[in-house]
Amino acid sequence: MRPTRTRHLAAMAALTSLVLAGGVLAAAPAQAIGGCSAVAGARACWNSDRDVLTLTDTADDGAHVRVDYLVDLAEEDVVGVLENRRGPRTTERLRLGPLDLPEGKAMVWSVSVWAGDRLVEQGPVQYHTT
Repeated sequence: MRPTRTRHLAAMAALTSLVLAGGVLAAAPAQAIGGCSAVAGARACWNSDRDVLTLTDTADDGAHVRVDYLVDLAEEDVVGVLENRRGPRTTERLRLGPLDLPEGKAMVWSVSVWAGDRLVEQGPVQYHTT
């Protein structure tokens, strides 16, 4: 059975809920944490200082790349998708700064490569902070 976008989002949401419920991210860090993740054909980075998510298509393979993300705000989470369908060696940026995200909140995301509606490869779920 092939993974679908719905199952991809459901799995990410379930994993996020388990981690957050378990208190793994309960303590706010002294400083925001950013980082990058890559799979064959895609690279994504979270810049915690600027609250910016970047997504780069790194392969000329006809696939598109995306990042599914969630910012845990306790009451109402920010959930979304950043996609890049412009082709190889192009980058999309999403600035979450205008949302005035509080410091120290969990930023949970995963980069993936898609051929049409078929998931080709998904990177590990990343846990960073705002």
